[in-house]
Amino acid sequence: MSLLGGNDLKEQQKINDLELKINREKQKLDKKLTRQKILLGAFLVDALENDSVAGLKEYTADNLLDFLTRQADKDLMLDLVENLRTVPVSNYYNSDD
Repeated sequence: MSLLGGNDLKEQQKINDLELKINREKQKLDKKLTRQKILLGAFLVDALENDSVAGLKEYTADNLLDFLTRQADKDLMLDLVENLRTVPVSNYYNSDD
């Protein structure tokens, strides 16, 4: 065993352990951010479905496809945008008439 290199292995192991810990914390953060995005998306979908925010449907229909950059994403969301642009017949008639 060398007198000069004995601590190198211990120090390398400490570095490896710290890198592993950093990666675990990054994964936790990524999971947290993903969960936040999912919950925010669910909240916005609920607002869109219930038309609870004035102008949100129109804003989403007018801007969502421009926001998306990948064609596959635009294709995926096209039906949703078209459904947002559709005004229900009940909105044209007042039930009090």
